[in-house]
Amino acid sequence: MFLELLGKRSDGFHELETIMTAINVFDTLRFTATEDSQLSLHCRFAAGTVASAARQDADALLGDLPSGPSNLVFRAIDLVRRTAGIERGAKIELVKRIPAASGLGGASSDAAAALLAADIVWKLGWSRDKLTELAAQLGSDVPFFLHAGLFGSGLALCRGRGEIITPLAIARRMHFVVARPPGGLSTADVFRHCTIPAQPLAAHDLSDSLKSHSMMEIGHRMHNRLTEPSRQLSTEIDRLTSCMIRAGAVSSQMSGSGSACFALCKDARHARCVAAKLKNQRLGVVFTASNCGVHWN
Repeated sequence: MFLELLGKRSDGFHELETIMTAINVFDTLRFTATEDSQLSLHCRFAAGTVASAARQDADALLGDLPSGPSNLVFRAIDLVRRTAGIERGAKIELVKRIPAASGLGGASSDAAAALLAADIVWKLGWSRDKLTELAAQLGSDVPFFLHAGLFGSGLALCRGRGEIITPLAIARRMHFVVARPPGGLSTADVFRHCTIPAQPLAAHDLSDSLKSHSMMEIGHRMHNRLTEPSRQLSTEIDRLTSCMIRAGAVSSQMSGSGSACFALCKDARHARCVAAKLKNQRLGVVFTASNCGVHWN
């Protein structure tokens, strides 16, 4: 909902200020301990997700699903093993509903779930602070998803690389329509094309607006500094956001580093109406969502 770049850090990452929210669209991760020391990861898209892309190029719309060491879930579990000094094995099944390379945090949320699953199933008894240290090593967004279940709104202001997290309150539930066009974007490529603004915007205007009941005010305060570099890499960004506004959205914006975009809507009924119009245009994978807290089972 808000992402501003404040500067380049000595570690190569960017100092940023961002407001993130968890939504009620999620992947499912099943973690089973095994008797040997092998890690196996099987990934697939949920049948309903594949069906929603059936009339179009599903591979282009949903993205790749690596099942080896390049997958962030695999890396998260391997990091747990190396940190704990253990050689335990596990069989992991990942059922995806969140398209890959979309800026929706799918891989980051999966990695957070993997950290928690390994800690619980292997009975390591690590503190949340310990897990947060590992989460930050895996990616800037992973700590948010690790902590999102601890605050009811699923909404937070994140600073630093994204690991300094402050929960935020909101006056009402927000409803969105999310669209992921054919072709994803690499986060690294987007950041390579970004420019640090001379006068960065501050997140406090949006955080104040979230305490009100005005969707128009919230929509007016939304901001994503990565939109411009993403536009240089994909012509779909402007197309999606423009179509969302024409479909009646309160506001529209790219999510994270793209390529997915989201429309802010007045309520659930309005979101369904906007989604129906977008689906008829066959812009990509389109689904409705609302903000919510995350609950790990």
